[in-house]
Amino acid sequence: MNTREGTARSGWAKPLALCLLLLLCAGAVARSVAGTTAYEQAWHAAGPCAAGQRGDDCLSTVPAEIERTDPHPPRGRSHLYLTGGVPRPKLEVSSGAAAAFRAGDRVELTLWRGQVMKVSGVHYVWHEHVVTGGSMAVLAAGLALCAAFPGARLLARVRGRRRPADEVLPSPLPFLAPVLVTAVWLLPLCYRCPTSLFGSTGAMTRWAVGGLVSLGVFGWAWHATRIRVPEETGTAVRAAPGPPHGKDMFLSARFLEDTDYNPHHFGTHVVLGAGGPAVTPHAGPGRFAAKAIPVRRLTLRRVRRARREEAALVPHSWHVAELDDAGTSVRLAAAPDDLALLLTEFA
Repeated sequence: MNTREGTARSGWAKPLALCLLLLLCAGAVARSVAGTTAYEQAWHAAGPCAAGQRGDDCLSTVPAEIERTDPHPPRGRSHLYLTGGVPRPKLEVSSGAAAAFRAGDRVELTLWRGQVMKVSGVHYVWHEHVVTGGSMAVLAAGLALCAAFPGARLLARVRGRRRPADEVLPSPLPFLAPVLVTAVWLLPLCYRCPTSLFGSTGAMTRWAVGGLVSLGVFGWAWHATRIRVPEETGTAVRAAPGPPHGKDMFLSARFLEDTDYNPHHFGTHVVLGAGGPAVTPHAGPGRFAAKAIPVRRLTLRRVRRARREEAALVPHSWHVAELDDAGTSVRLAAAPDDLALLLTEFA
């Protein structure tokens, strides 16, 4: 396998593996939502045990005494050590709870389903954390949304599969917008309705409105990450008007080589106007520090998309014009429409 094939496979394998891993984790968490919700509801519905009643579904209380505390262990969580015939003499608690209790404190334990759910002392009460179904649903949805970003990288690979291997593909960052927009309406819905996402008119309305908004933002991201080839821009832009008469037009563009009109790569813009094309280190106004471009000695060879070695120099969406400058190769990079306009003015 050559280097090009290995790079291509690596570019597919990593986002695909990450996407599948996140989706599998989201599915595993989603499967636990129903059980977690049932457990949460049973805990909130539990009441004190009646006189003589025995069972795990009611709340019973037993007295106990703090034997010692371990508020800051070198590893793991803090602990309370209890005496008095309790079912669990060692109890994991928060560091704050372990620091609040003292050895010899008399406390009351609340038991439910054989588990200590509350430790009540004179100065402090500790409650066992009960995981809610809503939080698990939010976690599952969050993992699924996180899988969208490596999925967007895969999508970019699919859309650019016919392009040369050394071209820079559009950044998948615009796809973060629909992910964030979806999270704004989906995560609160998951938290409030973990087991009945479509079970009410309000939930269905959220799905309809939120889905349309997310779809619209996704369409914007799809358009923003399209692969524009030079052939798509040249004809339309050449028919567009140039700079207004007597006024300068500054375009964000840069020559990638050190030349006499771009010394030390200082140029960040090219200005067009009555004074002729020039390289400037600013976006105007005025032609301060401008260096005139010798357009008569420049000959266009071809226009292409940016390559990987140029990714650190120019945005992913820019095009690069390869020019011959009296026998020396130079490259001019700019946004596709701006580059086509510049080349029209150079001609």
